[in-house]
Amino acid sequence: MRTVILDFDIEGFHHFPNAPSVVSFLEHDHRHIFQIRAGLKVDDLNREKEIFIMQDHLKDYLFESYGSPCQFEAMSCEMIAQDLLEFLKEDGGVWVEVFEDSKGGARVDL
Repeated sequence: MRTVILDFDIEGFHHFPNAPSVVSFLEHDHRHIFQIRAGLKVDDLNREKEIFIMQDHLKDYLFESYGSPCQFEAMSCEMIAQDLLEFLKEDGGVWVEVFEDSKGGARVDL
């Protein structure tokens, strides 16, 4: 399989209700720079999916759905990735990764 990979950062906030006591500070809204990566299936090797256009398409969805900066509320990285993958399915999306501050995150595949 061939994929085009999108990779960009957005500012956002979220919180973790009922966080374990050792990280109870996560129960409150906190800011991250979320790194979004997505793989889009392609068949044509010559710009079937233009990276800049697709990144703007995905950013538009994020800002329309969650505001700017994004307010993800109680969504985990896994939940955000799943939402973005559902949005990208019709454009050939096959996986999405969401990282917090480039330190760790989640990947969801079809």
